[in-house]
Amino acid sequence: MEKTNKILLNSVKLPENVDVTTQTQISIENTNKPLPLNDISTAVNQAELAVKEREESTTYRFYGVVKPVINNVLFNENVKIYEDDENNIKTKTILSSNIFEKDGWVGYYNDEPDEDALQFNDNKSALCDFFAFDPGYDRLRMLDSDGKQNYLLKIVYPFENRDDIEIVKGVKLKEGIPIIEKFPIRINDREYVGFKTAMNHNLTEGDFIQLLNFIDLTSPATLNLNARPTRVFKLGNQTNENKLRTFVLDINPLEIGFTKGVTTIKRVVSGTPSKYYVRRFKSLTYDYKDYDLYPAAYGVTYFDDNVAAFNFKTDIDVKGLKDNLGRPLTELYLATIKNDRDTDPTSVNAQYWNSIINESDLSSVVTTNADGSTRFWTKISAGYDLETDVAVNYNIRSFGDPNYTPSDFFIDIDESDDSFDGDIVEYNDNTLLEVTLEVVYHRVNTVYREYLSIIDNNKEDKKEGYIYNPFSLIRIRNFANYINPPVDIQKIINNFNIVSPIEIDELKKSFQIPDYATEIDTNVFQWRDVLEIGFFDTTGGGVNYPFESGAHYIYLDKTFYLRRQDPPCEFVLISEDITLGASDIGNVQQNKFLTLLNDPTYLSYKLIIPAVSLFNTSDLGPFLLSDGTLGIQSGFLVYNVNNNITDGAGVGYYQLKQIGSNYVWVKVTFTLDTDSSSTVDILNYNGIAPLNLEVTLADYIGEYELGKRDIAGGCVDLSLLKEKNIDDVC
Repeated sequence: MEKTNKILLNSVKLPENVDVTTQTQISIENTNKPLPLNDISTAVNQAELAVKEREESTTYRFYGVVKPVINNVLFNENVKIYEDDENNIKTKTILSSNIFEKDGWVGYYNDEPDEDALQFNDNKSALCDFFAFDPGYDRLRMLDSDGKQNYLLKIVYPFENRDDIEIVKGVKLKEGIPIIEKFPIRINDREYVGFKTAMNHNLTEGDFIQLLNFIDLTSPATLNLNARPTRVFKLGNQTNENKLRTFVLDINPLEIGFTKGVTTIKRVVSGTPSKYYVRRFKSLTYDYKDYDLYPAAYGVTYFDDNVAAFNFKTDIDVKGLKDNLGRPLTELYLATIKNDRDTDPTSVNAQYWNSIINESDLSSVVTTNADGSTRFWTKISAGYDLETDVAVNYNIRSFGDPNYTPSDFFIDIDESDDSFDGDIVEYNDNTLLEVTLEVVYHRVNTVYREYLSIIDNNKEDKKEGYIYNPFSLIRIRNFANYINPPVDIQKIINNFNIVSPIEIDELKKSFQIPDYATEIDTNVFQWRDVLEIGFFDTTGGGVNYPFESGAHYIYLDKTFYLRRQDPPCEFVLISEDITLGASDIGNVQQNKFLTLLNDPTYLSYKLIIPAVSLFNTSDLGPFLLSDGTLGIQSGFLVYNVNNNITDGAGVGYYQLKQIGSNYVWVKVTFTLDTDSSSTVDILNYNGIAPLNLEVTLADYIGEYELGKRDIAGGCVDLSLLKEKNIDDVC
């Protein structure tokens, strides 16, 4: 039998079985090879691999906290909004005397237990609980009590520049920093000339500047203003103030002039003028789902504002991204953008304000969102904190002032946008660094305040809004504090007659010239190195942060300031004369008096009543009546100055009353409450004798004309709110 043959027996053995011989062909093949055995071994340095992985990673994960500094001094109206027992929305105006400030929030203490139907944040109002006027906690804090976000957080980066905006009408930013004022300055009995710029100039004493389109007033022209840079003699005005926006030249002020909207300057470094432009930012995250926002544990600021913690769930990969100058990204920014979806639209307060806006003729302005919902906030506008001058554009503090119209701003900004205009920077090819001159500010106001004169033609607009800086720096890398020596490959190109672009690129690679290097001359390059993570140069520049699971983790601790657009730092006292009594037909004066009492700027009132010296309560004068005649009149009011009145109560107010056939003086107390035999209720006074009042209010004055101001700025040493005691109410 051959090896390839096998005898196969039946599987079941029975006596009658017969053996059967079957031939089967078997093929023998080997498809596996044994592993070769050799003496090769590799030592792996775990630390080196970790550093290499860290350097090569372009993925970032951000988490941290936002500490808000927020207030509601720009409230709509001092009203209490609530539902009655039949679910009807009601309002009650809070008297000025009952307006309080608590930790920067303006509102009232609930002192009426019969208004238990008031709902706020799903809790029943309790006696002496503090309630902020709208917009209040639920619209201005980082988080509502119900978890709604009042701001959208984004990660953005600078991706392009624009230099076409006109900071001063008539001159574009690329043409330099505009001059808006000239002034003489006297130092050591010598005259120098000073100039004011519309924005920060980033100059230091001894810097050189290029004077563009100045006027040489000498005859013949001997200053040669455009021939060479001019040295800055000093900064500041005559009193050494405003150094960021003024500078002095060693030139007689009679010999040089300027033209607003034409004249500019540029800083010069080693013969190279600086460039000026606006950086624009692009979003790397887009929606609320990209991060979690929640109350920070034990998180309360010094001003008792709740701290919010955040964690971006979306990894930020910057691989291949370049900044606005084509360099590797060294900066990202945390953007905080105010939204308009900051409260429950079914809440009592939201329904109240929506109904007012919807019932008003605001067809000329946008008051709805894309989905048709009513806007509570205006669209965001943006600009810079610039000098006060009607020729200056983009001055965010002047937004709404009719004297500054027309004026250019960045407008119609929405939190859903994926690109934003940002800060104004200076860049010089000899320093290879950007310097921020002006940060951008966003501005919002409530629709009610912005268009109040349209909503109620008896009222004045309240154009002052809130401003805030939306972009907070995140430093992810650093440029070195040194500039590499210029690398000139043009000489090599000339020597070897290299014309191929590919060969020139290879030559650049051989000299390790990065793709972001600045070409200061034809094929002559200069650049700053990007420092490795964890390395710090001699000036302390550098970054270091944890690296784990293939990503860099950066903790952000940011403060968010919501500021007033134009805090009024001055005030004047104004007075209104009111005459109450039977002569007040239709209660016009009485209603006006009540309106003044409700005004947040109300300070006090006083009675204008004749001063007399009564001998006793039966002393009938004669006295000078309101019509200029002498006599007596039932209900007549006087102020007795005689402390020795024989049968009266001394100094004070007295009213003449007829008892039977006799007239007697009865001492009275004036009140804004219920009437009684010994009190005169001013609010319901209807006597024959006129009651003359002088009501005093404060008129708070800011730098710009932005309509009515209800609350003084912190720069004013006048705060009646703080002088009141809660014990007066609760």
